[in-house]
Amino acid sequence: MKPAWKSVSVLPLLVALAACSSDQPLAPGVRSISGHLRLTGYLVDPDARFAGTLVVGDIDGIPVELLYGSQVVARTTTVDGVYRFGGLRPGGYVARSRIIPGIEDETRPLTVADADVQAADTLRLQSLGDLFPVPNPFSDTARVYFQVYDTALVELALRDIEGRKVRTLLDLELRPALHTVIWTMRAPASGGPAEVPYWLTFNSGPDVRAQLLLWRRPSLEAASHAR
Repeated sequence: MKPAWKSVSVLPLLVALAACSSDQPLAPGVRSISGHLRLTGYLVDPDARFAGTLVVGDIDGIPVELLYGSQVVARTTTVDGVYRFGGLRPGGYVARSRIIPGIEDETRPLTVADADVQAADTLRLQSLGDLFPVPNPFSDTARVYFQVYDTALVELALRDIEGRKVRTLLDLELRPALHTVIWTMRAPASGGPAEVPYWLTFNSGPDVRAQLLLWRRPSLEAASHAR
């Protein structure tokens, strides 16, 4: 079915545009801001030995905000690790990504004038504090080690890349000691990506920690060991 077109009056539209405050930075235009985002953590082998830096640079779906002063004027998500904001008027902007307090980053001011802007700053969401999943990546069972320094209520949780809680692994009052939590991740019956990044988070009042945790499908893990 073809759409039914209606005639519209141009004059009210022009009046409405003229009435827009100059304080509003977003308007129809041709300029854009784009940039890259990376997730960073640590690789750990099954014997709990550091095995290098874990970097995920082609991730989809990480939320990014665009600020004009202190005001959030646009939101988007990454595609293959790249974010883009279009239709921008001239002005100074900042791109920011925030998952949970501490897992966040923002660019230096980006000035839009008469050309598109490619942010020189890569947004980096990095692991924070002492929280040690073993191994990382993992395929089914993982052990998490963490130190508690004072008797306190501790929540240990698994979150998706956007920071939404997927599973609570621990929610208890713990005494000062080195603690370990063990859990098993079951692969869904349906297909999906071979590797999925998560955030493992520790919350105890002002003590917030997070670690990038990469889940690898068991079939891929088994194939790598078979070679």
